[in-house]
Amino acid sequence: MLFPVVNADIKADEAAEAIEKFLKKRPDGRWVLLGNHAVQSTEQLWAAWTKAARNELRGTMVARSIDAEFIRYLAGTHHISEAFARAGLQNGQTSAWIVCLPEAGDIQAESGHAQPQPVFPANFENRAEAFLSSLGWGLSESAMCYSIEGAKQLGIDVESWVSDRRFESLVAHVLMADDQSSSHR
Repeated sequence: MLFPVVNADIKADEAAEAIEKFLKKRPDGRWVLLGNHAVQSTEQLWAAWTKAARNELRGTMVARSIDAEFIRYLAGTHHISEAFARAGLQNGQTSAWIVCLPEAGDIQAESGHAQPQPVFPANFENRAEAFLSSLGWGLSESAMCYSIEGAKQLGIDVESWVSDRRFESLVAHVLMADDQSSSHR
């Protein structure tokens, strides 16, 4: 299942300038700006969304907003400021990922636990292109791909994972965000 995400060419904006511009014009708090290194697989995005959405449904988010909760999981940490440092846009990056977090529909599993089901944003691609245009940015041709350097920036211990399990390491990193020991890596 595809995740609502696009890669944007942010031109020559410095990170702080691009972040400020993004936050002023984003359609709502479900639109998230991430560093180019932070998005490496669809499975990684869905794992972070599922954890954040479940907490949103339960009213147990660590962060004050769904976008920050998602970033916290993507970065594999309990600490919000560390999450933004790990997964956020970095100076020198000329492209960034823009994610639109689906709303979470609540479906109760047989166990009684809330299982978030994505309610996809309508016309995401068209809305994303219009949004990018309003920022003076364009679509980038960059595709999601695993990067050792990007994984390190996210805080993943890449040395402990064999290369054929690298995508598992991304998902495991997301799942360890609530493990206090993982936030001190």
